[in-house]
Amino acid sequence: MERTQAGAIAQAILAPDLNRQEEARQKRAIEATYLSRKRKVAWLALVGAAIGAAVAYLSGTSFSTGVIWGGLVSSALGWLVTHRAAA
Repeated sequence: MERTQAGAIAQAILAPDLNRQEEARQKRAIEATYLSRKRKVAWLALVGAAIGAAVAYLSGTSFSTGVIWGGLVSSALGWLVTHRAAA
């Protein structure tokens, strides 16, 4: 067996594995980006919930309602902001 034949055989054996490794790397990169986006939205939701609680306290409405609405609105805004940044 010549050196070129051995190289071709080795490449034929290793090529599918290299393709799978590249696909796995791309999948991990996409997942890491999505996780980063979710973390940013979570931080924005926490800040919004705190602001909602403060507004509820100052306006005399229910504290829990302020936390829920503040977190919900800031979470929605966070998804929109991170979606536009990712696009």
